[in-house]
Amino acid sequence: MRNPTLILCATALLAACSSPGRKAPVIHDPPPVVCEAPAGPVDVSTPDHVVGDGSAGSCTEGALREAAVQGGIIVFNCGADPVVIPVRQTVVFTTDAVVDGGGLVTLDGGSAARIFLLDANYNVTTPVLTVQRLAFRGGAAPRTGDDTADGGGAIYRDGGSLVAIDCDFIDNHAPATGQDLAGGAIYAFGGGSTTLVGCRFEGNSASDGGAVGSLNGDLIVVNSVFTGNAATGSDGNPGDGGCGGAIYQDGADERTAFCGVTIRGNTAGAIGGGVFRVSNDGTGTFTMERTAVDANTVTETGGGNAGGLYLQGLDLHVVDSTISRNEAHYNGGLWIHTCQVRMTNTTVAGNSAVGSNGGGLWLSGAPTGLLLNCTLADNHADADGQGAGAVFGGDTGLVLQNTLIVGNTGWWGPGCSDTLGDGGGNLQFTGEAPCTAQVTVVDPLLGPLGDHGGPVETLLPSATGPAVGAGTDCPASDATGRTRPIPCTSGAAEP
Repeated sequence: MRNPTLILCATALLAACSSPGRKAPVIHDPPPVVCEAPAGPVDVSTPDHVVGDGSAGSCTEGALREAAVQGGIIVFNCGADPVVIPVRQTVVFTTDAVVDGGGLVTLDGGSAARIFLLDANYNVTTPVLTVQRLAFRGGAAPRTGDDTADGGGAIYRDGGSLVAIDCDFIDNHAPATGQDLAGGAIYAFGGGSTTLVGCRFEGNSASDGGAVGSLNGDLIVVNSVFTGNAATGSDGNPGDGGCGGAIYQDGADERTAFCGVTIRGNTAGAIGGGVFRVSNDGTGTFTMERTAVDANTVTETGGGNAGGLYLQGLDLHVVDSTISRNEAHYNGGLWIHTCQVRMTNTTVAGNSAVGSNGGGLWLSGAPTGLLLNCTLADNHADADGQGAGAVFGGDTGLVLQNTLIVGNTGWWGPGCSDTLGDGGGNLQFTGEAPCTAQVTVVDPLLGPLGDHGGPVETLLPSATGPAVGAGTDCPASDATGRTRPIPCTSGAAEP
């Protein structure tokens, strides 16, 4: 099983072995570069192992497996054309390794096998497996498994650390139901961190975390796109899963960081159509910058919640981001439970709670903190007997400042169910179900949600409207990246 011949690559063959300029049909151009990447592609100009001798037929699963045993820098020499390498038995890594496909190589599990396993000790951060310029397709973890080790259709990280750069993960799958059975594409368990840069995740599914699952490890995602992934379980956590249509992360003091990420059109069976992140002891951190969480859905009728994101027990920072067009029975946009909150230049717009309260935000467990220069607009909670189109729950421990609450709707009230804290500069229209005791009731004349420059969609107030100059103690820039004047405009974006 581990005896294929390894071909050592001479310097003259390096261009054929791994050229970043080439693209396989399934490998898309990398997503837009919005944020500075925490890691770039590893230099593979002096590889330790080369899979193949210049022909497509020489690039085999066996040759890759033999290289993986030894680790180091692994590249491919499969000819000038894109190549698909079938993988029918998981390739195992136990030492530091870099696998570079040069934009030409697709590893295909054929819906029969997980593709890669990083096998390390649960509580250590090494070894590090780096995969770059590769496509992973058709990976399949055991479809009827009931253990965390049965997650991760394309890659399962058991300890150690994983870095994926400029990779595609397409149609990979893990068990469809069960608690903590996560990561249709990637499941990271314990140990160190998982860092994803410039990657695309499409059409992956698992009980939790349709694309990515992480349990007791850090998760950093930069300049990446998640579309059409599904968390297929039900009943939540604890329960049979269905948490986090794109991303599921559970644990304690781990770090979560998103920057320049698009999470769009994903579905979950229970909680968090886009993202589910829980810190069980309240010590975790969650940072989201210049990120769009859009058009995600929780499909469970009569019980599903948090169409966009469910966040619990976290030190929470959301900056220059938009949460839009998400839908669930309870709470359409963002559910915040027992968090310390700092949201700045953030738009929550067009979300719907189709059967209950809280179209935009649902606040439970008395979260505290500040919403600074945010826009809560056109969110809906219109079912019979329901309301709080903008915000359900909360108290004066969560302060609104320079924030617009506009165009929200609800059966018994369009604004907020409870009185939140007031830092000044807040405008609401209409004034029914006021969100703070001192809110100014006036129409800021917002335009539609759309591309007005910058990394995410925003709504712009009228340049001659009452929001202009209403804000104090403002951020230096707005959600589009433009410098704010003093005094600034209330809301996420200047006109």
